[in-house]
Amino acid sequence: MNKKLLKVAVTTALTVAFAVPAFANPFSDVPAKHWAYDAVNKLAKAGVVTGYGDGTFKGDKTVSRYEMASMIATAMQKNLNNDQKEIVDQLSKEFATELNSMGVKVEALDKKVDNMVKISGDARVRYAALENNSDDTDFRARVSFDGKINDNMKFNARVTTGDVKYDDAFTTKSSINLDTANVTFNALGLTNTIGRQDIKLGNGSLMDTQMTGLSSNLGGLKVFAGNMKDQNRIYVGEYGLNIAGAKITADYVKNDTTGDDTYGANASFKLTNGVAALGEFYKTDGTAVNANAAAYGLKFNKLGLTALYRDVEAGALPLYSNMRIDLTPVANNNGFKGLEVQYDRALAKNTTLNVKYQDFEDQNGIELGARTAATVNVKF
Repeated sequence: MNKKLLKVAVTTALTVAFAVPAFANPFSDVPAKHWAYDAVNKLAKAGVVTGYGDGTFKGDKTVSRYEMASMIATAMQKNLNNDQKEIVDQLSKEFATELNSMGVKVEALDKKVDNMVKISGDARVRYAALENNSDDTDFRARVSFDGKINDNMKFNARVTTGDVKYDDAFTTKSSINLDTANVTFNALGLTNTIGRQDIKLGNGSLMDTQMTGLSSNLGGLKVFAGNMKDQNRIYVGEYGLNIAGAKITADYVKNDTTGDDTYGANASFKLTNGVAALGEFYKTDGTAVNANAAAYGLKFNKLGLTALYRDVEAGALPLYSNMRIDLTPVANNNGFKGLEVQYDRALAKNTTLNVKYQDFEDQNGIELGARTAATVNVKF
């Protein structure tokens, strides 16, 4: 519900319930023969507003100017024809003082609403099939709670079912988990978040996971220090900027437990209207791994299509990459390379479809089997 509709609903409810007794009729009654009665009656008969009982005013029944303004405020939110709009414009001028006063009262109520805990969430269904192999389907639902602690501090908590396969035995005790729980505040000119939180670098190929620790943001720079799910100590830095219409991010990840350092960058360049060139590269140096990964291709915004060629050397796919959490993830023992095509489309309001096709072989030229996946995500 948008703010205008909320204002009308709250104002109408307050007017009907409390206008006369609670406010001691702050505005004088509208005289029974006032032209506004006929005007509002015309709107009531057209279904634009409702009056008393059957939608009209009875006999010498009078209403306060506040009540009349409430009905006008309701009418102002409707789709009106030219005649109705002319009537509403005349009424709004006549009751301008009352309308302005109601706006002041509702602004105070809006502030209370802003301080309330907001509940939102998403639900996802995924299907994936691997060539010459079995297919699979899973489901995930998450609910987020966001609220304001004070003018400089807010909190977030999110509960998730995790990825539940369609044939899994689902039990609340074993499946419902606290996915994120953190507090965000401003200090030293930085926006800081402490606790378990989402950490995503670039488009997520390098990192897209939940971690526990402290992150700080200043403009295009963000840094993080904390632990992964496997207790690895991680340090992260990312800097994003726009140069001549190109969006570029530079990334660094330090795995203090394994001793690996990963350096990366990704970029998006507009070629023509609706077409962009994409590229990403990251390199991992460590005691056990020294490997590179790259991807490049085109994105057709109007069509919702993205085509990439990926070239990932053995061991170069990070444990915290979003490619690791696909329903049919690619084996990284010998690396992989090949074509990836993705289609994204909005099915309805807050509902999206993602279809992905991958045709990879390992770095030795052995086919890994084509992968096809479809995901429907709904936000609420």
